[in-house]
Amino acid sequence: MPFSMSVKTLDYTPSWPTYPSLWMGGYCGAPRGNQGAVDRRLRAQCVVIDDGAGPKVMLRVDVVSIPRYVHQAIRSAVLPLVGNNNGNFLIIVSHTHSGPMIGTTSPSPYVMMDLAPADINAIEGTTTVFINQMVALVQQTVAMARTPVTLWYKEGSTTIGYNRAEEPHVMTTISALIARRTSDNGLHTVLFGYACHAVSRGNDRTFCSDYPGAATDVISNALGIQALFFQGAAGDQEPNDPHSPSMVTSLGTTLGNAVVSMVNSGGWNAVTGPVATYYNEIKIPLQVDFGDPAAAIRARNSYNDRLDTFPPDDFAYRHAEVMIEKFHGPGLPKVFPMPIQRWNLGGLNILAMSHEVLSQYSVVLQNQTPGWLWIMAYANETEGYVAGHSVLQAGESKHFGYEAGWTDDDQMSGPGSWTTFYAWPAPLKFNPSGAAAAGSTERLVLDACTAMLNL
Repeated sequence: MPFSMSVKTLDYTPSWPTYPSLWMGGYCGAPRGNQGAVDRRLRAQCVVIDDGAGPKVMLRVDVVSIPRYVHQAIRSAVLPLVGNNNGNFLIIVSHTHSGPMIGTTSPSPYVMMDLAPADINAIEGTTTVFINQMVALVQQTVAMARTPVTLWYKEGSTTIGYNRAEEPHVMTTISALIARRTSDNGLHTVLFGYACHAVSRGNDRTFCSDYPGAATDVISNALGIQALFFQGAAGDQEPNDPHSPSMVTSLGTTLGNAVVSMVNSGGWNAVTGPVATYYNEIKIPLQVDFGDPAAAIRARNSYNDRLDTFPPDDFAYRHAEVMIEKFHGPGLPKVFPMPIQRWNLGGLNILAMSHEVLSQYSVVLQNQTPGWLWIMAYANETEGYVAGHSVLQAGESKHFGYEAGWTDDDQMSGPGSWTTFYAWPAPLKFNPSGAAAAGSTERLVLDACTAMLNL
């Protein structure tokens, strides 16, 4: 079945006063705001693939994360453009830590940076601008004339990082999908993916698309076409040290040159239509059942104790304040929603998982799935880490418990872990000993992904 495609790139790099806030996301502990410095500009890119049965849309953005309410606002606005089919619209963020903070819920700008209410309101203003720009970009790309193309898939490899959570998996696979114009077989677009945290620049106040932006520039300059980067299961994948502006160029050049070499060589596999799309949301329970009144009271007392343990200028203190406020408002959350999405093209499956998924999930799913499988993460919404069972069990004994979400008490968010900054009250569900049991995070995620891949 023939394909047609349209692609559009938007430089959305925030500037004041169009964006009311230039507070940055990605690093925690102290206020961090951009003051106009830009290294590599931030892109939002939209690609429309039409298999003759209507447009399927991917939106990818250079930003660290998109909370659930922002994802839902964008999705609800663009769904009519894709036949009101949730499966036909997918968002992926690059997870650059050198972009703006979008949203005010998860992560919490108060917990992360101790921002005042006026600053948090400004972030909401920037979030509104961001939502409107993303929706407009999708609308414009869908309205563009589409070019008839053929699609081709290939995998390569390179190494630009390591596993920071002391797990055995170092992700090296490059996934690439190229579109060639049907009229003359000329190259039209390159979509490429890799799994590594976009933190190679390090913690400063400069807007930068990090190594994904550098790689995109290398590919576009070498091939004369638009290139789009899609982040993988990078929750435990750290770029090589030391983190610095020069490392952005170094690692991005390594990745970009590897993609260019792939494009310029043979071995590509034809991808055919039609495109079948699927969308599902699972609800991962937390380690504590906050629907149990006794458990909720114990948690409230524990967080009150933290107010006596930590000084007011500590983010663990601010997190405890936020948790206690929830007791007097909507209550503590009982589940962790996780959207999962699949695009099934003839010859290629794309599986996209929301949140900061650790590499174990990619490895397991690749090993058990026949054919070509491209794993994406940071899809649609990013509100925390999804660790495998061994990391959840280990707690603070692996990488200070950051990816596990707990340290000395698995019934509470660990100070300095993701559950604190993303403002969750407890880690995701796991059984303290033995293999992952039914109802645990690992089993729920793998079972849901497997079921979707078997549709």
